[in-house]
This record gives sequence, C-alpha cells and structure tokens, in this order.
Amino acid sequence: MNALLASWRNEVEKLWLRKRTKAVLALAVLIPVMFTLGIGFLGRALGLSAALGGQVSLITLNVVTGFLLPLYLFMAAADLFPGETSARTMKLMLVRPVTRAKLFAAKVLALGTAAAAILAAAGIASAVSGLLSFSASPVHEWTDSLIAYTVSIVPLAALSLIAVWIAMFFANSAAALGSMILVYAAAKLLPVMFPAFAIWSPFSYTDWHTLWVGAGAGTDKLLQSFFVLIAYSMMAYVSSVTRFERKSY
Repeated sequence: MNALLASWRNEVEKLWLRKRTKAVLALAVLIPVMFTLGIGFLGRALGLSAALGGQVSLITLNVVTGFLLPLYLFMAAADLFPGETSARTMKLMLVRPVTRAKLFAAKVLALGTAAAAILAAAGIASAVSGLLSFSASPVHEWTDSLIAYTVSIVPLAALSLIAVWIAMFFANSAAALGSMILVYAAAKLLPVMFPAFAIWSPFSYTDWHTLWVGAGAGTDKLLQSFFVLIAYSMMAYVSSVTRFERKSY
C-alpha cells in the first residue's frame, strides 16, 4: 500500500507540474465566470438573466465534461503511458520497488484525481459565480449542481480508462492522442446515424448528469447506464493492466 501511495503521489505531482494541467484548471474556473458575465450582459440587453442566470453551473458542467476534460484526459493518458515510453522514463519507474500492477493503478488513480480536482474547481467557481446571477431558487439549484458534479466522475472514469486502453497500443504520445480524439469524435457522431447505439456507447454518457437533475430519469434507466459504464471501466482496466504487465519497455 505504501508503494502504491508513493507512486500515486509521484504521478499526481508529474501531472501538476505540466503546464496543460494548470491551463485546464484555470479554464475550468474561468468558464463559469465568463458565462455569468455573458448572461449578465444578455440579461441587460434582452432580459434573459432571470431565465438563464441559475443555469451557469450546469452549462459549465456540460462544457467541461463534453469537451474540456475529455481532451485533457486524452492528453494526460498519452503522456503517462506512450509519452513516457518514447521518452524512456518508464524504464526508470519499473526499477523501483513497486509492481507493475501498482504502478499502473497509481497512474490511473492520478488521472482520476486530476479529473476530480478540475471538476471540483469548476463546481466551486460555478457556485461562486452563481451568487452574482439572478436565481429564483438558489438552494435547489446548488443541490442539483452538487449531485450533477458528483455523478459526473463515473463517466469520466470510464472515459479515462478507455483512453488508457487505447494508449496501450502506441509507443508515441502524438499517435495515441490523435487516435483517442478520432475514436471519441466517431463515437459521438455514430449515434446520430444509429440512435440505438447510444445506449451501449460509453462516450454517450459524458452528459450523464442530466439524468440525475430536475425530473431526472427513472431508477431502471439510471441503473442500466451505471452498469454499462462500470462494465466498460472493468473491461478497459483489466485489458490495459494485463497489457501493461506484459509489455516490454
């Protein structure tokens, strides 16, 4: 456990030292501020402030989970696996007194930690920005926002594990990142042509939080989507860690 914890701290520190992590964190904070200012301007010009003022948090979450965080997770996964392979730093980590399985788990946990931190930053910034907006029921909206931001970690965890699984097939971070973006874009477009595919695609659940707020979805639908995400996460993790343990660096 000490080896896993030490490896996790090391991986988190590496992610934090990267400029893109700080840039994404800053964007996550700035997005709700910009939305609040924009809605305030529209409110004064068109009278939309009352209608949209309380939705800053959920609008921010849609942007963060649909675009910002997937792109960041793809870049981070490409850096932590094929990026370190091409830089020949992976060999240095493998000579440490830690098993490959624990090293892999540490990297995956670091990705999850980064995603949770960015989500938390966006949520706090949205709550603070919400104080400046016009809302008829702030307590109810903050409760919905808390639930939405909390449950969003589930589809993001599945997305990060799938990104890691794709990364296992490459020894170059640029090729891995390009492939992840192509797969994500294709998976997002496919349900447009084949709507039935959306139920079984883990990429269709980046807006999973919408099923939990407001009227929400039924328990059956929530459980079905939850087990779909868990199944993809388990398959991606087992397949990736197996490949990581057998791979020659």
